[in-house]
Amino acid sequence: MDFKDIFSVAGKVVCVTGGGGGIGRGIAGGYVAGGARVYIASRSDLSEVAKELDAGGPGECIALRIDLSKDEDITELVEQLRVREGKLDVLVNNAALGNFQHKFEDFPMDDWDRMNAVNVRAPFALTKECLPLLTLAGASGEHASVINIASVDGIRITSDNDWAYGHGKAGLIHLTRQWAGRLGNKGGRKGGRNITFNVLAPGPFPGMLDEILSTEEGVAAVSAITTVGRVGKPEDMGAVCVFLSSRGGSYITGAVLPVDGGLLVSRGANQ
Repeated sequence: MDFKDIFSVAGKVVCVTGGGGGIGRGIAGGYVAGGARVYIASRSDLSEVAKELDAGGPGECIALRIDLSKDEDITELVEQLRVREGKLDVLVNNAALGNFQHKFEDFPMDDWDRMNAVNVRAPFALTKECLPLLTLAGASGEHASVINIASVDGIRITSDNDWAYGHGKAGLIHLTRQWAGRLGNKGGRKGGRNITFNVLAPGPFPGMLDEILSTEEGVAAVSAITTVGRVGKPEDMGAVCVFLSSRGGSYITGAVLPVDGGLLVSRGANQ
């Protein structure tokens, strides 16, 4: 085994949606550190983030300002990738809206629609539009990868008033497995492609939990519901993504991988 080569992502073209902070920045940073050319796409201006990641090299980071809730912006993003690169090795669907808390009886349907538009519809639409570029990358011999970022809340039943977020993440998990079974095969059946589709289910990480994690007490409380006894670090997610899109992860597809410090099996989180 060539240890250095089997986990390499050097030279790969990567698109990470919502790569500005927290998990997204950790994922983008992992690929840049591995020598990939990374496009971070968000409706926010991430040019400064891209400069910071780019300076760390040895890869490259480029910011693209795109609103993933708009079909025309998704089309524009894919066109920019096509013109600039001609292929796409890795697509990480990370951009998402956080949890909207409402009692079931009072849940606004506008919030339901907005949540699902960003958390489910956008990954579906972007992956569909990127499929030709991913197929071209897969045809080179190296597999292409689609990695969807879901949540442990798409696996467990939460105890709070989560009526849209968990549902959407569960849908994204199911969609990922469906893609793996129908779109990802290399040969044999007509239309085979050399693409893997996997989904990560992060547990407690900085970003959505920043308010809770702003105090020592909050950090201790969140750490206590994991079995490893700590909050996740953004690079934990980056490392798993790099693995899945390297040759070392090429035999994994249709997998749902919790990156949660053992939260799902912790007694403290399930009592």
